[in-house]
Amino acid sequence: MADTALPQARPDAEIILCVSAKEGLVAIPVGEKYSYGHTALRSTGAFEKQKAGVHVLRDLSTMRDAMSSLVQAAKLYRVALTTSPRPYLGDYAQELASCLPGSWTATFEVYAHPVWQEDWIPLLWDNGELTEAMERCRIPYGAVLTSSTGAELLLIEQPGAPGGYLLGACASSTFDDNYDNPFAPPAIALPAYPRLAAAQVTSRFLPAYERAVHERLLTEVENGHRQLEDFRQSGGLDGGAVHGSRLGHTADHGAQSSAAVLRRLRPHAAHLLVRTLEAAAPSQEDRAALDRLAALLGTERGERPASVFRTPAPLPPASADDVRRWLANAPVLLKHARAALPPAAETGSRKALASAPRALAAPTTSGRGR
Repeated sequence: MADTALPQARPDAEIILCVSAKEGLVAIPVGEKYSYGHTALRSTGAFEKQKAGVHVLRDLSTMRDAMSSLVQAAKLYRVALTTSPRPYLGDYAQELASCLPGSWTATFEVYAHPVWQEDWIPLLWDNGELTEAMERCRIPYGAVLTSSTGAELLLIEQPGAPGGYLLGACASSTFDDNYDNPFAPPAIALPAYPRLAAAQVTSRFLPAYERAVHERLLTEVENGHRQLEDFRQSGGLDGGAVHGSRLGHTADHGAQSSAAVLRRLRPHAAHLLVRTLEAAAPSQEDRAALDRLAALLGTERGERPASVFRTPAPLPPASADDVRRWLANAPVLLKHARAALPPAAETGSRKALASAPRALAAPTTSGRGR
């Protein structure tokens, strides 16, 4: 990929050609007039269109004739042809995912129009090079790595570093204040060799990511719990107990406010509870308290939050009675959640990340919401 900053704009219509060891020759139409690229490729009759606008020439014995036709079509439709010095990113993403611990999938994506790339900014959870690259450079495509435990990572070619790649985190769907978030794990620069890159991701990035997720959730839940304790100490949980007086009005307002706090807290607490139960070994008494919280938060099945790429479900309502149930059992969760904080990088990763790698099928392709 030709690495250029946004001020040095790429052509309005461009086809990027990459070599794939598995697919053959991959053609990726990009630019504000990317549809011209699709038209040019279709007119050759040699390229097979895949999902997300990727075209593939599988029979390389026909390359000379196919490229001759493509050059003529590109001139006709005013499409620039660019040969990437890198191999197809989808191949790298697939091999990287297959070498990571646990179960991972790799999905290649095309951000043909620059606006599609901009859609990524609020979804990133990164304070490093990945966010900077997505904001300042034209990134025509990337790959999303997704684990069975819910982690979602974005992989791109590193601008200005031939053969290098960048991998960073996507935010949890339960948070919407991800830009410049202090908990965000910085992206990691990866070498051109997927197996070496996987070793670096496993030893450095994943432990840092897991710890950051846990710390962010724990901080959010502790702050919310502290607010609810303040309501209780101020008598704000007895709404409706003393009607017809200013005290009764204040109590009603406090009950409504505390319910609103719990409503906002619920998705973070549910995620933290699932993570904590995976790592904790509570006593029978503590387990009963955690089970009561699971019933309150709706996490009996141990489900992880939905993908950040899906619109989250509306938050369920909360009542004053829900607040009381939370206050009675939450200290047990906080105790075990603090003890379950994952180790820092280079000291090992969480149990969920420690299983053996498995092979993956070829990566699927998609366009983010396009």
